[in-house]
Amino acid sequence: MVTRRLLVLTLGVGLGGCTLITDSFVSNDFSGDAFPVNVDTTSGAILVGMHPYGDAIEPAVLDVLSPLTIVDPGPGVVPSVSFANITMLGGSPSDPTDQVPRARFPGAQLIAIHPCDASDSNADGACHVGPAGSTEFHGILGADVLAGDDIRLRLAADQLFVLPDVGGSDRGRSLDCDAVFGSPYRGGGTLVIAGTELPFGNRRIAIQACLSPNPDAALQSQRGMDALFVASTGLGISILGQSAYQRYLGIHPGAPGLDTLPADTVYLPSGIVHGQRATIDSLALVGASGANELSPCRQIYAHRVLAPRSLGSSCDTRTNADCPCEDDSTFCTVPAILELTPPGGFDVLVIADSDPTLQALRAELRPDQPEIDGILGTGVLRAAEFDVDYPHDRLLARCPGGDCCVRPEFTQESDRDQINNCLRLQGCATCELHNIKDPLPCPATPPE
Repeated sequence: MVTRRLLVLTLGVGLGGCTLITDSFVSNDFSGDAFPVNVDTTSGAILVGMHPYGDAIEPAVLDVLSPLTIVDPGPGVVPSVSFANITMLGGSPSDPTDQVPRARFPGAQLIAIHPCDASDSNADGACHVGPAGSTEFHGILGADVLAGDDIRLRLAADQLFVLPDVGGSDRGRSLDCDAVFGSPYRGGGTLVIAGTELPFGNRRIAIQACLSPNPDAALQSQRGMDALFVASTGLGISILGQSAYQRYLGIHPGAPGLDTLPADTVYLPSGIVHGQRATIDSLALVGASGANELSPCRQIYAHRVLAPRSLGSSCDTRTNADCPCEDDSTFCTVPAILELTPPGGFDVLVIADSDPTLQALRAELRPDQPEIDGILGTGVLRAAEFDVDYPHDRLLARCPGGDCCVRPEFTQESDRDQINNCLRLQGCATCELHNIKDPLPCPATPPE
């Protein structure tokens, strides 16, 4: 993420030329190879090796939330900007003999700056990530150098891939049982520092979510809590603002109150964040839809109403007392949904809404997006496989195993059989909801 220091320090360097920095989705030549990149996620953050300038290999955080790529010259050094051919290495950053070159990013903009606040550095002056600052790093590999490729995150196996792109149209990927989140990249702007402009592209991954989804509830107000997040691979635990957690208590009154939550601290690449640790029992990520602009929890309900095969091919008041389609329509499009239900839920750090990191993200995404409620960390992202498909301006997700369900985007009634087949193959629930009038019996297993 953009560090707090980067917002205030002076960079006395001119910028020029057409690069992946100023042109958000210009594609560079393919950067990687066909093999998986083994990464270290013991700290929660994705750690790789970074080889700038032909110098020594530096342990670096690969963070899709950071729009800029940074190398740490140490505290007290005057910041500078240069262009370099950066090599990314897989393996253990703590053991250079274990590392293998896996991708090369030519002509990348590299900012030399101490990424964390001086007060957040450890006694050795280095920046750290992870619980209690357990892992030292010397750089951040940001979205600016990754933007020409597809970054496949297979974090359950501690792997990622750098691919040229992912084939298939959005509808084709949906019929192949992927969750397709279109145009998720938001934000961007220009840092004006002492008269020098430092532009950065719109690469924050903004994604809607429904916390504790319960589409079977009688009232929409009971079907979950709507939220908006940005994704990061620079931390493990997710972050949630206090006001969002209070809304969560409204639909989950059995959760601990704020005054009972234990204090905790998280080391982000930009520095320390203080808060209170809590657990969210489940969540679903929901795509945005310009054709059917419902809230995330309402979209989950809509998918559960419209997709089951036993409902026939329409939705109206004869079959459903609460049809989600507008203007008495019998069908409406529903975006992709990724349901995540791990047995222990997801850990979150509840922080004050006035926290500088949260406020900076909100300011950057206004007025294009609603207020950001928090940051999704790798603890959530490792529950599925994701393609950060920059060349096609989309995010793809699929389920590698249990505790996860993809409900593909539903754009045509003729796709109902294929979507139900996707649900059947994953073992997803397809029964009718309780407020459907005179539902047909729910089979023990979905029909073939």
